[in-house]
Amino acid sequence: MSHPIVEFREVSKSFGTFFANKNLSFAIDPGTIHGLIGENGAGKSTAMKGLFGVHSIDGGQIFIRGKAVVPQGPKHMMGLGVGMVHQHFMLAGSETALDNVIVGEEHVGLFQKIRRGKVLAELQALSAQSGIPFQAWNTRVQDLSVGDQQRLEILKLLYRGSDVFILDEPTAVLTPQEINDLFATLKRLKSAGKTVVLITHKLKEITEVTDAVTVLRRGEVVTTLRTSETNASALAKTMVGRAVSFTYSGPRTDVAPDAKVCVEVKNLRVDDPFDRVKSASFFVKSGEILGFAGVAGNGQSQTFKYLSNPSAFRGRSSGDYKTLEGAALKDQTHADPEQLRHSKIGIAPEDRHHEALVLDFNMNENFFLGQQSDARYQKYGMIQKSSVREAVVRAIHEFDIRPKAPEHPLKKMSGGNQQKLVMARTLDPAPEILYIAQPTRGVDVGSIERIHAEIMKLRNEGKAIILLSSELEELMDLCDRIAVFFDGTLMDTVHRPDFDLWTLGQRLGGSQ
Repeated sequence: MSHPIVEFREVSKSFGTFFANKNLSFAIDPGTIHGLIGENGAGKSTAMKGLFGVHSIDGGQIFIRGKAVVPQGPKHMMGLGVGMVHQHFMLAGSETALDNVIVGEEHVGLFQKIRRGKVLAELQALSAQSGIPFQAWNTRVQDLSVGDQQRLEILKLLYRGSDVFILDEPTAVLTPQEINDLFATLKRLKSAGKTVVLITHKLKEITEVTDAVTVLRRGEVVTTLRTSETNASALAKTMVGRAVSFTYSGPRTDVAPDAKVCVEVKNLRVDDPFDRVKSASFFVKSGEILGFAGVAGNGQSQTFKYLSNPSAFRGRSSGDYKTLEGAALKDQTHADPEQLRHSKIGIAPEDRHHEALVLDFNMNENFFLGQQSDARYQKYGMIQKSSVREAVVRAIHEFDIRPKAPEHPLKKMSGGNQQKLVMARTLDPAPEILYIAQPTRGVDVGSIERIHAEIMKLRNEGKAIILLSSELEELMDLCDRIAVFFDGTLMDTVHRPDFDLWTLGQRLGGSQ
């Protein structure tokens, strides 16, 4: 009988007094797709970073193909055939996409040149074969969309020929059609004898593509199951310890016929070489959620960024942008984020690492960002740290942020818990207008339920909400209308009675 390709035996890892992994024991069979699920902070990414050599383990043993291994770092583990695509991209922003693939792979002599053309040709062929579209090989990573950065990471892993592929939330920015293509790639890898470890919060993905699944809760293994012997509802209950609803089933009030227009945009154009907005006109009323949908690079993200900070696009944009303030619409065409906040507009950006958080700061400091002028947190011009901490403690409780320590640094928290902090800050206090991007990216099913319920509560209270999400199911569940972007143009606005997953997916590709 063959050995497991990867086996954890009583593996533990702690950060100070916080145990991320406690005596993990589970095995991954070769030539399979193995799911790893659990709540935010359950220890999934930590366990795989221990396997990949990013973290040193504190106790226990890791076995590769039946032999005990002490991971000495990513390069060591890549030499053993283990590769990982991290949830938060490990890319050099100032370098091109091609150079990000080549770096670390330059097996050439002192006076030899890297054969860039050969590498590029191989990557282009790999892109076509895997069904993962990517063309911007000579573009700097910092100029790529989030979706293209994700695809680059996956292609880099494929290019380096790993036998064990660890993918941490790989479908977060893909459309349904692209997810199908990725799953086809994973199945081809499996057929070729490769092994895939899939970390995901999307239980539908687990049931569709994995052979086995290991469930973690609070750093410990709850169980390992054959996927064919379970279902999404049972897995959700195992993850969080209670039944979980996958769709919002609470009250939904109708949009009032006389509801006021709270956001009005006419003939918006934004010049950008990578994510141009050619034409977008839309409005949002009080008590309504308008969704933005589109494949990465088709204008929906750039439109969202413009709404969040018009001043950053001065000289590169045109059109009219107004929001309701008091009884009248106010021109916001050149407003900055501080002016938008004074207009009672709350913003949860798309890229939490670069636009919402400072990872070297702790939770208290990050919660205070952008709220320096808030009277609740200052007195006589002095920051009231105790007031900030009280707000963070409240947010930790209400959004189940882990660990429950306001002084904990952000860089040591899971992506899902970072996202929950962003949402808590955006909604404290609840603004009249909300711009929310990717509210549940990397967030576990129990927390998704909580965030969705809060968004719907605000909608039912009369708030106007623009929701940007790469998850069509999320948009269909929450929105009253969905604006579909293609090639920089807002092509169509679909009303709730006409929502259909496959039809929306086709429209994202330009089909009517």
